[in-house]
Amino acid sequence: MGVEGRSGNWSWRERQEWRGFTVEWMDQERVLLSRRNALFEAASLEESPRLLGRVDMPLWRAAVSRVRLGQRLLRSMFYNAVPLDDGRVFVTFNCQAGFIEDGRYCAVEGFHRPCRVLRKAVAKDTKGDLFFGEYLSNAERGPMRIYRLAAGSSQLEVVYTFAAGAIRHIHGIYFDPVGDALWCLTGDLGEEARILRSCDGFQTVELVGSGDESWRAVSAVFTAEAIFYAMDAEFTQNKLFRLDRTSGERREIGDVDGPVYYSHQCGSELFFAVTAELCPSQVGKSATLWRLDGEDLSPLMSFEKDAWSRYLMYGTLHLPAGPGRDDSFALHGVSLNGAGNRCIEVRRLTGSTE
Repeated sequence: MGVEGRSGNWSWRERQEWRGFTVEWMDQERVLLSRRNALFEAASLEESPRLLGRVDMPLWRAAVSRVRLGQRLLRSMFYNAVPLDDGRVFVTFNCQAGFIEDGRYCAVEGFHRPCRVLRKAVAKDTKGDLFFGEYLSNAERGPMRIYRLAAGSSQLEVVYTFAAGAIRHIHGIYFDPVGDALWCLTGDLGEEARILRSCDGFQTVELVGSGDESWRAVSAVFTAEAIFYAMDAEFTQNKLFRLDRTSGERREIGDVDGPVYYSHQCGSELFFAVTAELCPSQVGKSATLWRLDGEDLSPLMSFEKDAWSRYLMYGTLHLPAGPGRDDSFALHGVSLNGAGNRCIEVRRLTGSTE
């Protein structure tokens, strides 16, 4: 039975023909979707997909990953797919990164070590350069690096290194088109939780805030007036914050029911996806999609974590990268009752008076 619902001026339904697919990227011209190690392209969710290529996998991993629980256990999935100006698509898949071009996959060069790059955590600036950071367990608190991939290049370069002991890992790098700046979000404990900004490609870095879990975030959304982020707190109440561009003031918007990994903008409205991590700060056992319309923060939909262990992934709602579209977006459920491995289209209702 498919997923369907409505709240206020938004409705959602499962695209059953896309079951098993994850929408990785959306803009006005194209949609990039993944399924296991294959990447597809379509003009919209109404169009049949065209295979772009596959990421190479050992035969044993491919066989295990054909079963959904095996795929979740091995993390055999795309985390990022970013179309480049030269026609290639930059992808990160599990702990590897490369390009899909002319139906083939080619790994990038210059990685210091294999690492994961979290979803939607690759920034593309106005020159077409990509920036992303290392995401590792890093229990020993060794150095952590930010990479740059120059437009047209296949060679990574390290543009910034956090010294040993400074942070645990990098949650993401995000491009602010209004301020023409790159924002870096890090975690996890105490001073490791930081929000930083660079206006020169990480030649210099400005600390925006740090010191406690109120500065621990995984993603951010940029508007003309402010920067919005929701906390990824493990132990304290998770909240949504607004950073004013002019004054620099940080203002609390409201509480959410758990740590937020992914966020998205659709028109003038912002969306924040709580993860069913079941950590001490979590209220309940659900992944909830929150909607911010002006000053109104409200839950849109919610799905409870499935019975499988967190080692088979937390309960998450994956949102697409890219500039998106003004009237709709798609999400993909992982490890959630009713939404697991399903593609759900969320659409603004036209002519609604609610």
